Amino acid sequence: MTHTPRSGPVSVPNIRGLTELSLLAVGGYATIFRAMQESVGREVAVKVENFTLESERDRARFMREARATGKMSSHPHVVDLFDAGVTADNHPYLIMELCSGSYQDLMPLRPEVVRDIGMKIADALADSHERGVVHRDVKPANILMTLFGEPALADFGLAIFAEQRDPHITLEVLTPAYAPPEAFRRQEPAPPADVYGLCATLYALLSGAPPRWQADQPPGLLGLIELFSEPIPEISGVPAALTRILRRGMTNDPGLRPTARALEDMLAEVSLDEDGDGPERQVRVKGVATAPRSVDEGPPTVHLKQRGAIANFIQHLFRR
Repeated sequence: MTHTPRSGPVSVPNIRGLTELSLLAVGGYATIFRAMQESVGREVAVKVENFTLESERDRARFMREARATGKMSSHPHVVDLFDAGVTADNHPYLIMELCSGSYQDLMPLRPEVVRDIGMKIADALADSHERGVVHRDVKPANILMTLFGEPALADFGLAIFAEQRDPHITLEVLTPAYAPPEAFRRQEPAPPADVYGLCATLYALLSGAPPRWQADQPPGLLGLIELFSEPIPEISGVPAALTRILRRGMTNDPGLRPTARALEDMLAEVSLDEDGDGPERQVRVKGVATAPRSVDEGPPTVHLKQRGAIANFIQHLFRR
């Protein structure tokens, strides 16, 4: 296995069954194309890894792990993986569902919406953990909206390729704002790290920014470690009970965090009605007070305005 950084013009791969390939994004670890899967007449996203598989053993291992990930993609809240393979010049590739966009482009969101997202993604993570797979990079940009308006967890490729890329991938590749403290101690990734990432993600979806993070002043490694000693503040307009659940999922001790399944149950049971405001409590979306809602309206639906902006979503999803 050899990792080759991209430089110069990107060549379009010849992948059997795919036509109309067009470049969408180039990242440090992969190149993304949009394509038509001719056999079923659907548009797909194709992620071609920059590294190569030099031996038959490497190729067999990649396909075995891709099949395991394919089983996880059968979950309704995981982005579908349709196929996988190796190009003629030994680059592994994944053919995946093409989604509308990421929730990163929509935050901040209402507590009702965020709780619904959290329950569904926690269920997806619980399923993957039961299969022995840790996602490693849960963040808003990796929670996509399907064409049916449902949240779906993307980019299990990091889990697939982690050992081939780098045994210390958590430091070099993960998004620091959503990584747990143990990631900076080079500990082996484990399910509690995904719980931390999901809770940090839900906090960002509620507040518009990850916990403790100052976007205009990205800290160095020492500063990152010091951030974990700071308290996680309340969020205006968000019930304290919901924030308490997220704080528990972001506790510095991995052993004290709930499992993904327990987190799903906690989110399902939490009340979003507090301080006597009742079901018509006003919340804020993107800084603007919304009209009161009745509990009879059901959960709110989020519509992605840029439904056709595939390039934008791909850049968020596969930025490496």
